[in-house]
Amino acid sequence: MSVPTAEVISYQAAEVADDYRRWDDAGSWAFGYSFVPAALGGLSQGARVLDLGCGPGEVTRFVAERCPGVRFTAVDSSPAMIDLAHRHFPHPRVEYGLSEPDGVPTVADRSMDAALAMFLFTCIGSQAQMQDLVDELARTLRPGGRLVILHPNPDQAHDVSFEGFHRGEPGARYTSGDPMPVKVRRRDGSWTTIVNSYWPRETFHAVLSAAGFTDIRETTPVFADAVGVASPDLLASRAWEQERSRAPFILFTATAHGRPGTTRLPRQPTTR
Repeated sequence: MSVPTAEVISYQAAEVADDYRRWDDAGSWAFGYSFVPAALGGLSQGARVLDLGCGPGEVTRFVAERCPGVRFTAVDSSPAMIDLAHRHFPHPRVEYGLSEPDGVPTVADRSMDAALAMFLFTCIGSQAQMQDLVDELARTLRPGGRLVILHPNPDQAHDVSFEGFHRGEPGARYTSGDPMPVKVRRRDGSWTTIVNSYWPRETFHAVLSAAGFTDIRETTPVFADAVGVASPDLLASRAWEQERSRAPFILFTATAHGRPGTTRLPRQPTTR
């Protein structure tokens, strides 16, 4: 079956960003976000974390609350998302701001102890752009810094419906960078269809290695792994039939090598 050509979803428009907040993301919390604080490793007081593609800020605040004394720089290229973050999810140790399409020039080289990219690459349409962003994350991290990437599990597309979403078309096979339809349930029970980019594990390993990251590891949580990690009330709220044996998400962790990079000079803040 051929893969249809479609435009990958963008969250620049306010109405799209607002609809994102209405999605039923219980699965993302149970088998994705809840694992991020531990994946960051033991961060000391005063450590700095960059969250690239922070969206409306809810997850950034969640992680900050579980990392005492750690400061977060949370950025997104969508002004609508950053407006939502400021309004709904402020936190004293989280600084929200706009990123550029090609990265975060206001963040100095090797100034971060860790970095996050949660569902960022579902919106990236080319491997070259993906590489640019991973290179940028590598630039901001100190030697030995930890990168955590949360992404839909590429092995679970087209033939399984998880709680709240279904990825891909029946019978379709996707290759690196293909646009892929995703059906998403809203909290009111209605459904919407968006388009993500499909990226297999091999692509992540390739771009991470090219950026100088080492010790690249994968975690694919299922229901048994979530017990004791995710909210007990959340785990008790659904049957989680597929999630008991099939992992909806994958976490990549990697260590920054600390190779020299090109210094990005800070730009003047954009007035909005």
